[in-house]
Amino acid sequence: MVTNGDVGILERELRTSRQMFKAAFHAAATGKAIVAVTGICEEVNAPFAAVLGYAPGELAGMHFADFTHPHDIRADLHLFDEVMRGERDSYQMEKRYLHKDGSIVHVLLTATVVREEDGTPIRFISEVVDLTERMEARQALQEVNVRLQRQVVTDHLTGLYNRRGFEEALSGPLGHSASLLLIDLDHFKHINDRLGHKAGDMVLAEVGRRLPLQIREGDFVARVGGDEFGIIMHHADRLLAEKTAARIVKQLGTVYEVDGAFAHIGASVGVSCTEEGDISLRELVCRADEALYAAKRAGRSRWQLAA
Repeated sequence: MVTNGDVGILERELRTSRQMFKAAFHAAATGKAIVAVTGICEEVNAPFAAVLGYAPGELAGMHFADFTHPHDIRADLHLFDEVMRGERDSYQMEKRYLHKDGSIVHVLLTATVVREEDGTPIRFISEVVDLTERMEARQALQEVNVRLQRQVVTDHLTGLYNRRGFEEALSGPLGHSASLLLIDLDHFKHINDRLGHKAGDMVLAEVGRRLPLQIREGDFVARVGGDEFGIIMHHADRLLAEKTAARIVKQLGTVYEVDGAFAHIGASVGVSCTEEGDISLRELVCRADEALYAAKRAGRSRWQLAA
């Protein structure tokens, strides 16, 4: 038999339990929210509101979809519905919220359902951890890694890819058609002998500036040796390769100004191409190399198509 005294004790214990929960809820360092089964926020603590740039009272009455990034709503609602169907009692996901100022906030959301004894969902307790700084740090690290990887395959004098980068490009797919150009500067040694190695470096740097201007965006250009360069052109037929080679011979053959002095060099170019994709890039290199030396034997400052 339950007496009035027993009821009073139970009521006091219930009030104490509610007060303890409320105190813990609002004192928590992480963001917490009580969400109705309709998805409406009933109560949020200050850290949760701070993540989104709102006052706690402003979020009460808002549906969580109102401040969820549009691209993340479907995934969140899918997990939410699985809880409502009794397939799970909680879920966790990385998602994006929309800050009050419109910026994106990355969070780790953990949502746990509170059920009646018969299993009927009555509330969700949501907890969020702000991942924005972690995501920014991760992105910064990825950018550093990209820069380091780029440095490994970059020729620091010209800013072009180096031989390692060229070799890596050669290991890639050929595609339907490709052309390859190998370029060797004519009489470059005379620059070093007459004006010094510093002047030679300045000429090479200028070649590194001129070469990319003669090719299409997406074509691959590298300094593969001292005064040797290579260009890989995917989806480029013989006519396009020949026109490109002719431009390179002309542009690299113009005068270079070096510390007030004027230097003149030429460029010999070997061209190999396939419009059928039936040979490898490395075979194209061999053919282009043979064509390059044929151009040099024919008098230099010219281009030669591989036989």
